[in-house]
Amino acid sequence: MYSMIQRRKFVAGTGAATVAALAGCSGSSDTGDGSSGENTAAGGAETTTNESDGEMTAEAIPVGVLLPFSGEYAWVGENVLPVVRMLAQEINEQGGINDRQITLVQGDTEGSPSASLSAAKKLITVENVAGIIGPTSITMSAVFDLFQTNEVPVVTPTAGTTSLDDRGGEYVFRTVPSDALGGRAIARALRNERYNNIASYSDMALMVGNKEVFQSFKTPIKSSFAEFGGTITETINFKTGKASYESEMQTVMNTDPAVTVLVGSKDDSIKIMRAAFQAGYEGNWYVTQDQTTEVFLTEAPEEVTNNILGLQSATYQAAEEKGRIERFKQRVQEFTGSEPRLFARNAYDAMNVLGLAMKVTAAADNKITSTNVADNIRTVTDPSGAVVTDYTQGASTIDDQSTLDYRGLIGPINFDEHGDVSSPFAIMQSKDGSWAETAVIPASEL
Repeated sequence: MYSMIQRRKFVAGTGAATVAALAGCSGSSDTGDGSSGENTAAGGAETTTNESDGEMTAEAIPVGVLLPFSGEYAWVGENVLPVVRMLAQEINEQGGINDRQITLVQGDTEGSPSASLSAAKKLITVENVAGIIGPTSITMSAVFDLFQTNEVPVVTPTAGTTSLDDRGGEYVFRTVPSDALGGRAIARALRNERYNNIASYSDMALMVGNKEVFQSFKTPIKSSFAEFGGTITETINFKTGKASYESEMQTVMNTDPAVTVLVGSKDDSIKIMRAAFQAGYEGNWYVTQDQTTEVFLTEAPEEVTNNILGLQSATYQAAEEKGRIERFKQRVQEFTGSEPRLFARNAYDAMNVLGLAMKVTAAADNKITSTNVADNIRTVTDPSGAVVTDYTQGASTIDDQSTLDYRGLIGPINFDEHGDVSSPFAIMQSKDGSWAETAVIPASEL
């Protein structure tokens, strides 16, 4: 639930406030480890607020960060929060929003719809946030109507759920592609050897956890695989959090699939891999983003995971060629002491969009309210606007331009009518305990 212990304000910046860097967030890359095993830091590292410096004494602007900071999915909050704090500090170092400092306020969803609803209500009605970063697919359905009713702009870097596919675009936006695209990417890669470097698989089994965050992938994978000429031998909706999955694995083996697509949490997936090893399963595997991490490969049996396929968002080539991705990695390393991890780039783009929307609102001499900020989300993501690639550049451009075209680290953030973005996907393959990219599927082929 949303308690005084779990809700912590982070005043990000230098001068008016200093904040201790997050501890315990380590990983090999921003598409690497999903979990560090430590959630105390992301749940609220000790902060110190020094308001005696006299800088930006106007009332601060609260921004909510609505993510799991405890429980099984605490790693999501751990991965996202440092990047959001880094961006908030940048905004404040640029003078804030009309000399008003950005303050981050955490809402711990605990990975639970009920806890998420309680936390979101607190952020909106008590903290009066100007906007929210988050939540995840696990809890989005529970809070979506609350965002709409209260006209609060939400930019989520983590919610790929297909339940948003035709609902967002007014107040809810996302910088992560829909699971509908991810599901099609998996099906396309399996049916075409040039994408997976192994085979053009003609049949597959599908194992999906029985939570919305996983079920979101099921229909896109099944329908797309059939569309591309493949056959589904078995579909298993497994109960999450079980001690073992021997019976489910035996059901899969009874249909003798050439490959099995697994959509589940890291912990459940490791248990399923162990069951597969014990049962002697000889088919291949395809896993989704949560398992395409170094941690997963470390903890699951290598006899099963070697050569399996995985999915990640592809690198935005324009950002890589300009050196922006490498500079981002260095910046996160300096800010947190750790390398950026899964959802880090999505979080960077989400906070830049929200920050620039607040800046545009202020530049037009409008009051910083959630409704006014929401009205300007599309103002800073307009394909016809002036091209900018970060907050500082965008803030300096706003006075001379009526609209901006923010192009981030995941790609141009050009929201469609439902607040979605398109993105290419990287097809990954495990080799000797690490992941390597085998191919990229362009968004145009999905």
